[in-house]
This record gives sequence, C-alpha cells and structure tokens, in this order.
Amino acid sequence: MRKIAVIVSAALLALLPASCGKKQLETTYDKQESNIQKIVESLTKSNPDAVEDYIDGSVRVTVAQGSGEALEKDGAVSFYYAGYFITSSSLSSSNVFVTNNENFANSIKWRITDSTAFRISTVNLAEDDIVEGLRNGLVGVKGGDECYVLFSGKHGFGKRKIGIVPERSALAYHLWIKSVSNN
Repeated sequence: MRKIAVIVSAALLALLPASCGKKQLETTYDKQESNIQKIVESLTKSNPDAVEDYIDGSVRVTVAQGSGEALEKDGAVSFYYAGYFITSSSLSSSNVFVTNNENFANSIKWRITDSTAFRISTVNLAEDDIVEGLRNGLVGVKGGDECYVLFSGKHGFGKRKIGIVPERSALAYHLWIKSVSNN
C-alpha cells in the first residue's frame, strides 16, 4: 500500500511542472492580449475612422479604408508590411523585426543594404505558408487598405525563436495593401 502511495505521489509531482508551465503560458498569453487591446485602443483613438475586426484570434485595425473586393480565405493579396514583436502596450520601432517598405525603413532609420528587401510581397492564402495570426487577419482586407493585424503568441511562431523575435511572442503587422485577387 505504501508503495502505491509513493508511486501516485511521484506521478502527481511529475505533473506539477507541466501544469505550472501551462498556467504560466496562459498568464503570458493573457498579458499579451491585454497589451494588444491597449494598442488597439491607441490606434482607434488616434484614427477616429478606424475599424476593428476580430477574426479567429487576430484583430485587424483598418486605419485607412481601401475599396473593391474583400480578400477571401483562398485569395491572393499583394502588400508592403512592417512586423513588430509586442513587449508592451505600444508599438515601438525598436521592436520591428522585418519590413519590405522602404519609406517605413527610412523613417525608423533602418540601414538595409539589400534593396531587393523592398519588393512587394504577394501571398496566396490557399497555398503559401504564413503565420496563422497574419493569415487570419488578412481575410477581409481590400486593395488600398492600411491596417494593423495583431495577435498573441498562440497564433504566432510558437516555440520557435525567429531572428530577434523571442519564442511565443505576440506580433503586430502594419500592412499597406496594394491589391486583392479572389480568382
């Protein structure tokens, strides 16, 4: 009987770090969601015509409205972007990890010697592998939109550290949509 109690106690202790880790991760994601909501509030306050859309764990704040057809789940979209990892309740140029927008890069004093980095990106949502949160947030954009897509680490790069982006980071993408095609 004592042997069974020792085995059960050992099994419970073995589960403890996993449940503590899971609780800590949920606390991290809750903090990220709180920061995202504060960023959304800031964006909508400084852009009175902004529109918020919540899509499968992502939030899109459109600060300038385009026109035409909205991107569908299997459509293609061409855009310029700047990617941020979120560490607080505001977006900071020190947290930009990628951009293909030359004007934006110059405005934050990025020094990029490879001018091919400034080519427009075209993504086919049906075929291309992109981070889940960005994919979700792109659905519904229109040509000419300027928007931000924000999402917690649940929908980001996961346990992978990508360049300077820490694992499980909340992310934001500032997007300048050029065209949409649903053919």
